[in-house]
Amino acid sequence: MPWPFRRKTPAHASFSVGRYRLGDPIGDLTGLVEFSVEEYATMGRQFKEERSYNANKVPFLDRHWQVMIQTVNGYISKIAPRIELASTREANPIAMDALQFCMVQLGEPTKKKTGFFVWDTTDGNVIFQTGETVEGALVALFLTSNSVQKFEMLPGVFDRLARSDPFGR
Repeated sequence: MPWPFRRKTPAHASFSVGRYRLGDPIGDLTGLVEFSVEEYATMGRQFKEERSYNANKVPFLDRHWQVMIQTVNGYISKIAPRIELASTREANPIAMDALQFCMVQLGEPTKKKTGFFVWDTTDGNVIFQTGETVEGALVALFLTSNSVQKFEMLPGVFDRLARSDPFGR
């Protein structure tokens, strides 16, 4: 009998967001602006040779999304498209479109709770998250490459992670 708690092997790879795909080199990409000192101070870095960029808005799901790209050693390791809206009323149909897109592309989520869904993929994972902001509402996706497991961590990262709670508990 198979071990009942073992996760299923992912069946699907993540999807591209515009011209960005996990694992692709950034060498020929244009329109990327590396984070400022202030943005790095806010967002932090976890890996040696990590660089983060703001990209031009990308058409995705019939709308233009803001995108942040993380690279390590010149290859895309994280893609974070997001769209900010004035109200949850305005955000809800966009969130439903994005959630439906993820379910069609990736199947049933591995983990889910209100406003937070995770899919394990053959090349990493995809997180769908909604939330309220000071200005209104946010719909965001986070595509992360499984290659991050092999990157060299910066000194002190584990200490910073231990002091924070990414789940808001």
